[in-house]
Amino acid sequence: MNGQRNLVLCGMKHCGKSTHGRRLARMRGAEFVDTDERLEALYRERYGEKSSCREIFRRHGEAFFRKLEAEVIAALADAAPETGTRVTALGGGVPSNTLITREMLHRLGFCVFLEIDAETAFRRVAAGGLPPFLAGAADAEKCFAELYRTRSDFYRECADLTVPIRGEEPEETVTARLVAALGDR
Repeated sequence: MNGQRNLVLCGMKHCGKSTHGRRLARMRGAEFVDTDERLEALYRERYGEKSSCREIFRRHGEAFFRKLEAEVIAALADAAPETGTRVTALGGGVPSNTLITREMLHRLGFCVFLEIDAETAFRRVAAGGLPPFLAGAADAEKCFAELYRTRSDFYRECADLTVPIRGEEPEETVTARLVAALGDR
């Protein structure tokens, strides 16, 4: 693949960014980077304790979390390799982070929006336990639907390519459709 570029997968929480990102990285012989994992590692390094993104957000609040997230994205953007040797999965809340610019995201690579429908996304999120930003909502599903609309608009604006996720289709099917849509990128 001569035209291969670094890839960035964006989309709602539980749309498959990490799953398909890992698969694509293996297929391309590229490094896989999950920004949530990098954020957790930065927190562990800086504060000496292991915590999940969910726990960091819950304990320290959104502003603290978004600052760490922006540091991770900026460092990755500054160190983005020129060739297609990296696949990056962005945290689902990146659109909520006013410290992250579209320019930073595009420096990471060719941006692919994994577009999942709101109902499937909510079902997956709820199955894993509601995140802190939804846990206290009177109507979590309605709150999620509004968040979905806002974030989806951001993803569409940033994306170089959109690949639909159709309900609960097999991972292999989605990855194959993603590879076909990417072509020689």
